[in-house]
Amino acid sequence: MEYIQKMIRPFTDRSNYYVSQPNSFKRKESKHTHDPQQVLLYIKQIFFTLQTQQNVNMSFLNPNYFSDIQSDLNPEMRAQMIDEVHKLCTAHKAQRRTFHQTIYLLDVYLSTNRIFTAQIDSIYKTCYFVASKYEEIYPSPLWRYTYDRDEMQEIFQIEKELLSLLDFKLVTASSYVWLNYYWTIINIAEKTSNWLTYSLLLLDVAVYNINIIKYEPSKIACASLYTSAIMLNIQMNWNSFASQFGLHFQHEIKEISNLIMITLKDSVNQKREIVKHMQLQKEKELF
Repeated sequence: MEYIQKMIRPFTDRSNYYVSQPNSFKRKESKHTHDPQQVLLYIKQIFFTLQTQQNVNMSFLNPNYFSDIQSDLNPEMRAQMIDEVHKLCTAHKAQRRTFHQTIYLLDVYLSTNRIFTAQIDSIYKTCYFVASKYEEIYPSPLWRYTYDRDEMQEIFQIEKELLSLLDFKLVTASSYVWLNYYWTIINIAEKTSNWLTYSLLLLDVAVYNINIIKYEPSKIACASLYTSAIMLNIQMNWNSFASQFGLHFQHEIKEISNLIMITLKDSVNQKREIVKHMQLQKEKELF
């Protein structure tokens, strides 16, 4: 536990990995009176909208797609694709929301279409291509990460298939969106500045575990808060805290929390891209 804490402590959300958005979680109504997501008056409507959208998103996912469909792929190959997505997000300074949207699109496509190893590059690039066009103000053009004309044509074809599969419904209530929502209503960032940073990191790490996708994103977001609170030794009665702010209770997220910790240890051992990024941040802080 101490080793993992040392590994993730240098991580900050102000890095080039994603565009910095920490202040969006620190609700100050005097500064955000024109932002409907920062006004408590709309909290109930936002919750029910996210809940509805979450159910729609879950309907497109098959948690068992490796055993049911993808005979040529395995979870390690999926993890390698996520590493490549991480590199694209880093190179193009994409938002964190774009990263999570890309992973969702990747899992949706793999849940319904059997692919071969030769298609791996085109698949994850297509998912990033679609996610960046939806989430980014200035999405990176396709020629910045593929130079082969045949691959471009394949990406356009996969894009058509993916959008048709989703019926062009690209709105995603991801775990990142849920964490944004929860942090807005908790509004205690001034007292625990590292809590959000740790939670965001755990969300990034959690996507590497294929077993995570069978859980609702709202529970994954709560599990990241719960796990990071344990790692930071924040003293609280989680069930009372959850009851106060409308979060999931401990018995609902305990299993997810264990999966997140296992994934974090595996990511450190296998030197995933997220871990390399943390090490780079540590070196920057030393000089």
